[in-house]
Amino acid sequence: MRIFATSDIHLDKNGPEVLDELVRQARAASPDVLVLAGDVATSPTQLLEAFLALRPCAAEMVYVAGNHDVWNHPDRASLGQHAWWRLDQLLPAMCTEAGVRCLDNAPFLLGDIGFVGTLGWYDLSMRDPELDVPEGAYERGEFGGLRWMDHVYAVFPDEFGRRMSALAVAERLRARLAGQLSSCGAPRIVGVTHMVPFQEQLLRKPHPGWRFCQAFIGHAGLGELFRADPRVELTLAGHTHHGSDLQLGRLRAVCAPLGYRGEWSGQTAAEAVARTTKVIDL
Repeated sequence: MRIFATSDIHLDKNGPEVLDELVRQARAASPDVLVLAGDVATSPTQLLEAFLALRPCAAEMVYVAGNHDVWNHPDRASLGQHAWWRLDQLLPAMCTEAGVRCLDNAPFLLGDIGFVGTLGWYDLSMRDPELDVPEGAYERGEFGGLRWMDHVYAVFPDEFGRRMSALAVAERLRARLAGQLSSCGAPRIVGVTHMVPFQEQLLRKPHPGWRFCQAFIGHAGLGELFRADPRVELTLAGHTHHGSDLQLGRLRAVCAPLGYRGEWSGQTAAEAVARTTKVIDL
């Protein structure tokens, strides 16, 4: 099985040229499965455009949402258009329309390989323990003039309409992934998350702002689920905008994010797509 993996293409920021290059290079790779690990666009119109353009590039296409994909203006949450609505209703419906397998909604089996996945969320397990930051700063997502914008645009309400904490969201989505692993009967499994599941995939820098934002990059509990299941041989993630390809025991852990134009070091869209995407043969 050949997999073409990418994430964090951010069409609303990077423009249509990126999508054109992804289509061209994905077609050239002739994959059996195209994996899109979140952060396509905040705009539903651009999300659907990406699904429809990329879907013909492979026999199957699987997707998990990214944090930007579930963003909405906070005023819309009171109208029911909150992050849970996007994740559980809008995005699966768009995937169905485009013929894309939405792993946030259900696992997918192709031959002897099962695909399980989730947006995931951060539980602060990857925070820098040596950074002296008040607990309230993480709860607000604000420190040293920085603001983590999920705290503004990703509103996850509970059944009573109260905004859930990041830890509560992370645990709910971790439990969903655990349920998928339990129900998946495949002898081999590929796990797809948007949030980073392993500490080893973090890019560490000395800047205090970077060290603060590290807390919002991943969820170690997702990685624990993958490590505990001997059938999981490959994980694919995004979110960090830092590519990695690591062997962690029996697991191969890959992160293949395109990221923002400003992070491409002067490369063209074609060069950036070629550098960041991964073609994996299982």
